[in-house]
Amino acid sequence: MINENRTLFTLEERLKMAAESQAASPEAAAKLVQRLSGVHTAYFFCGSTNKNIMEELTGEFWDGLGNELLHYGGFCRSFRLAIERDDDILRSLSSGTLTMEPPDPYQPVWSVRTNNALVLLGLLLLDHAKGGMRYRNIYRCMRMNLKQYLDALVDLSFQEDGTPDEDRAELFWIWRETFLKDNDGAWSLKEVLGQILRRYIAAWQEFDHLDHILRCMGALSCYLEQEEAGRTLPQEEEDSVRHFREALCRYGSDLEGWELIEQDKRYLDPRGYYFSLAYEYPEEVPDPGNKNVAPGTLRSQIFLSERDYSPEALRKLAAKSPSQDLRELLEMNISEERLACAMREINIAVMNVYMLFVEPYLRMGEYHYERHLE
Repeated sequence: MINENRTLFTLEERLKMAAESQAASPEAAAKLVQRLSGVHTAYFFCGSTNKNIMEELTGEFWDGLGNELLHYGGFCRSFRLAIERDDDILRSLSSGTLTMEPPDPYQPVWSVRTNNALVLLGLLLLDHAKGGMRYRNIYRCMRMNLKQYLDALVDLSFQEDGTPDEDRAELFWIWRETFLKDNDGAWSLKEVLGQILRRYIAAWQEFDHLDHILRCMGALSCYLEQEEAGRTLPQEEEDSVRHFREALCRYGSDLEGWELIEQDKRYLDPRGYYFSLAYEYPEEVPDPGNKNVAPGTLRSQIFLSERDYSPEALRKLAAKSPSQDLRELLEMNISEERLACAMREINIAVMNVYMLFVEPYLRMGEYHYERHLE
């Protein structure tokens, strides 16, 4: 039924839509998106821990945003500013040609910090979607199904001084159609975001496995240097030692406390010990979409490191290994094809988070009932 350019639904139709998502109509979907755009960032972060981690990643752009930073839509501008600093992909967005493949297949599409900031954004939104952050406006928006949400974004976003930005709208539409080919439009945003992050984590593990081996190589080097010198490590090496220690504590029950090597403990076969530790990489990471995974469980645990992951750079590190077994283990896990594929998956995941939850909020306008999609 049409009334003054508005589509009106019967009670039965609205109840059916409400059973599938929180938005009982296109108008209701638009309102939920607008409420998300206006959410105060304090409610979004839901605590200083999340805010502090994000500030380390994009905080350099916060001061210039002024009062815009106080709501989610304005906060999204910090990601845009970070991307403008970073890269060539923004120029492809501006020119209307979306390029998913970066020049270096072993590097993230944007800087590592921007990549990690968008991963954290996805984790925070997913925690809200699971109901663990106690702010209802975000929770209700994330309960919408994917197609309903994307339709609302098309009608609300890509405004420039109150008029539609046709180029950006067309680019978003192209991305939307591609995204819907791989994701069921009937899925809730929670399910969609959970799937994006699961694919990201599976790809991230390819690099974290290499990092794990390299951490063990570094720890063995420190151990052997200490054994040879018969001394504790000097003060200037303390930060490096602490880094190794914190990383290794996740993987070995023997590695507790702040000292890399306890003064009263020596290994009969240190090379064998660290090789075993490197070989036993734990592949299980909590599923971010699982309702039993508490908010904040993952956070920076799944951030990409700043390491150069090109095969050439990794092989140079392998050549410096104090253990032949560790060197061979690292070389065995260096695969140009797997690394390029994993980085491509990471880039796609990060780009999808950006296109879903950042780009549309940069220019959010008013809802025009006559333009909503059937």
